[in-house]
Amino acid sequence: MRKKVVVVGKEDMSLGFSLAGVDEAYTPDDEYQTIKLMEKLAGSPNIGVVLLSERIAESIREELDRISEKKELYPVIIEIPDKDPLTDKKDPLNKKIRRAVGIDITSEEV
Repeated sequence: MRKKVVVVGKEDMSLGFSLAGVDEAYTPDDEYQTIKLMEKLAGSPNIGVVLLSERIAESIREELDRISEKKELYPVIIEIPDKDPLTDKKDPLNKKIRRAVGIDITSEEV
């Protein structure tokens, strides 16, 4: 069975990805609704990828980290930039790779 691709973001982002063919798009109204939605999506066996607005991710960072640590391999949660990207953003993909592989692949130590 094919796993779904879902987007969680502001209305313009969700609409754009819907037109591009994502399976489901959500535009939560507030942080509480976003946290509940992310918990639901993380627990769904039918969801493979969640594309999450980086601004929304930053607004629920603590809860998002908690959700990411207790979920299984799927869904993969990928933070994507909004129209106005955050400038002082850490690399969340590096943390996910380090967790999956067990090493920091960007380290220059030999």
